[in-house]
Amino acid sequence: MIPTMATPGSSKSPFSPVRRVVTGHTSAGKSTVVADTIQPPTFWSPQSISPIYDVCRTGESPAVNDSEILQGKWVDEVAQNGEHVSKEGSVFRVFEFSPGTVSPMHRTVSLDYGIVAKGSMVLELDDGERITLNEGDAIVQRGAKPIEINGEKLEQEWRK
Repeated sequence: MIPTMATPGSSKSPFSPVRRVVTGHTSAGKSTVVADTIQPPTFWSPQSISPIYDVCRTGESPAVNDSEILQGKWVDEVAQNGEHVSKEGSVFRVFEFSPGTVSPMHRTVSLDYGIVAKGSMVLELDDGERITLNEGDAIVQRGAKPIEINGEKLEQEWRK
């Protein structure tokens, strides 16, 4: 999902930045927090005002869940792999869509999950079918190529 430029008059996101808490375990098997940070937003174009937060990334499945033991420290695959999406791994991202944002139709190699945390959105399939997603709704995108539209009736609201 690559958000495009927002409509004129849009402003900065009203949402708080994303806090990322990552747990792991010690060599003794005890639970521990390996990272507790505010994720920096990224923007996929110089004109975009819609922030994207990468929260977790894995390069393989099953995921390596003990890098802090095997390598002596936790390996942050988000920092290590940039924007790379592996068809064998997973990516967890938080998107904020400014009013009027439309994500262009595209097909991914990944299995994508989405949960509408705030607001509502319209999902348009390539045959023209439209599905409205509201707060709490979830979608599983299995290589489909939908367009995400930031609510036609609520043009002035941000979505997360």
